[in-house]
Amino acid sequence: MGREFDDFSNILMRPRRVQILRLLIEQGTMKISDIRRILNAPASSVYYDIEILRANGLVIKDGSYVKITSKGRELVERLDGILGSMQESRRSRTEELADILLMRPIVISIYRLGPAMVFLYSVIIIVLGLVMAFMQGYELMLLVFVEGISFMPVSITVISVLAYVGIALFIYKYLLGNEIIDLRLLSGVFASLIPTSIYPTIMALITPWIPPLPLSIIDALLKALLPLASLIILATVLSMLSGKPMEYSLLFETLLLLIPSVIIYIAIFR
Repeated sequence: MGREFDDFSNILMRPRRVQILRLLIEQGTMKISDIRRILNAPASSVYYDIEILRANGLVIKDGSYVKITSKGRELVERLDGILGSMQESRRSRTEELADILLMRPIVISIYRLGPAMVFLYSVIIIVLGLVMAFMQGYELMLLVFVEGISFMPVSITVISVLAYVGIALFIYKYLLGNEIIDLRLLSGVFASLIPTSIYPTIMALITPWIPPLPLSIIDALLKALLPLASLIILATVLSMLSGKPMEYSLLFETLLLLIPSVIIYIAIFR
């Protein structure tokens, strides 16, 4: 039995015993009846737990009173250290996951090229994507590409790009409260358009090789995921440059860009 009680983990697995030690750290010497009342536990169980703690040198029992020993304090400190390390580890893993989901490594890598190069490369990729869209009969409506329809003018794509950039600058300046609009910001905004702009190219490459049914599923996934990637990259850019929480940018973008895109898409293809 002594070996079982000397096992550190075995003691920590009994929450009530740890609660007793914490109470004694906070209150000092206490009556066992007061401990039982605070914990709202059966007297026999509390007496048993205290006896276990006493047998391991964690508390000293003097009649109906009990107080914690230095060994007991050290055990609680070790427990707090373990829990703190676990929470820090969890927090670290959460932050790593958030970085991946928010594409921060990608954005940081993009900016290492320098604002001018990022702007140039982004414009080239976007223009090539729009040329491919024109060749395949696609039009860009804010964030969603749709197959060309007779009553849709070709200029809707250009208007959508300008609206995207304008809304992004509006969010940055007026909703996030930043006055400086420079090449660094513009390059980030254009870079965020890359995922959406490569949709026509991807479809052109895979269409000849994939049967109609899986192709339609892939098409739907691309139309959902690529605009979302653009929104996330843009939100990360705006957050990094403005110092505001990323969720603010993403909320504004969703309201001003994604929701109108979805409404227009549904209205045309209902």
